[in-house]
Amino acid sequence: MPNSPRQFGQLRLVGRVSLWFAGAALAGLAGVLLLARPAEGDYVALVQNLSLSRQQLLTLMLIGGLVLAIGTALTTWLIALYSSFRVAGPLHRFCLDLEHGIREGEVPRVRLRVEDDAQEDARRLEETVQHLYRHYDEIAGALESASLQIRRGAADDGGAAVERLRRLVDEVRL
Repeated sequence: MPNSPRQFGQLRLVGRVSLWFAGAALAGLAGVLLLARPAEGDYVALVQNLSLSRQQLLTLMLIGGLVLAIGTALTTWLIALYSSFRVAGPLHRFCLDLEHGIREGEVPRVRLRVEDDAQEDARRLEETVQHLYRHYDEIAGALESASLQIRRGAADDGGAAVERLRRLVDEVRL
């Protein structure tokens, strides 16, 4: 598979980003546990420590949650952006090629960059287009043969040619 080293690299990148955010979550958990550590001393010191921890806990949780949410959103956005360019780029070039083919009368070869992921699809599409053109040529030849035989008045040969033409046309009906 030509794409497996690149896909493995993409998986490694996603894994690395996930590890960074897991580390950030663990750091936030450690901060919460440090704030919530048991206080030593008498009852008044325990209540003061608990009150102080509660005041700081809200700020710590807001900052930690905000950092994780922004990081997750940024990572998701970057992955979506990168993925969309990998898909949208070849599709855009393919659309331009088809529009050019419609204007010029023949579909040109689909030009893809070497690093695009749609290489196999482009190859199969090119083979399909070539097969379709060969089929059109075969239909045109059968039509020419049938019309020539009908003009000559050969009823038996003309019927066989028309039947061959019908068979060829039926092959491409959707």
